[in-house]
Amino acid sequence: MTGQALLRTSIVALTAALVVSGCTSADTSPESASNAAPSAPATAESTDASDPTAAAEPTPASAPTAVDATNGGSTDGGATGGGSTGNSTGGGSTGGGQSGAKSGTGPTITYFRVAQKPSCPAGTNVNPIPGTPVVLEWKVGNVDSVALSVDGQGVYADNYPPTGSETLTFPCGGAGGDVQRHTYQLTVRNSHGKQSKTLVVTATVNEVPEV
Repeated sequence: MTGQALLRTSIVALTAALVVSGCTSADTSPESASNAAPSAPATAESTDASDPTAAAEPTPASAPTAVDATNGGSTDGGATGGGSTGNSTGGGSTGGGQSGAKSGTGPTITYFRVAQKPSCPAGTNVNPIPGTPVVLEWKVGNVDSVALSVDGQGVYADNYPPTGSETLTFPCGGAGGDVQRHTYQLTVRNSHGKQSKTLVVTATVNEVPEV
């Protein structure tokens, strides 16, 4: 009985020693130390990725985005390229408006005037002095026809050149000292309209005594 008890006691003590030895080696083994070491870099990377300072810094991709918006947006392809400037200059008032107005102008009268003043007859019935005619002259442009009227009685002639003159008798009537008046109107025409100018010419009636 004493031998068996001693044997059991020895086995229990050996088992306890092995258990203690196993726990100590598991805590202090090189393998456990080597497994703990790599955990530090993993923790560092996780910290860097979630750092607010690093996240707030602009990424390199943001710069090309701003450049693209400037070059291809409103500056190159917007209002400047095909907007109001192109339309206004190409087909607006500059391209078709003023050219059409210039090509359709009416006739013009540069001048219509008296080149020679008339006079009424003078002298006596024995030695009469005839009166002098009135001479009219004109210059016109851009015309198809040039017409002259006397005293509003219709057209005297309508085949005059753009620059020309006409000599007309100046009838006088009335008592001596009266003023004789005659009206002359120049009218020019083309397909776009007409222009006219009127002259009133006067002369004093002379007394012609009978002897």
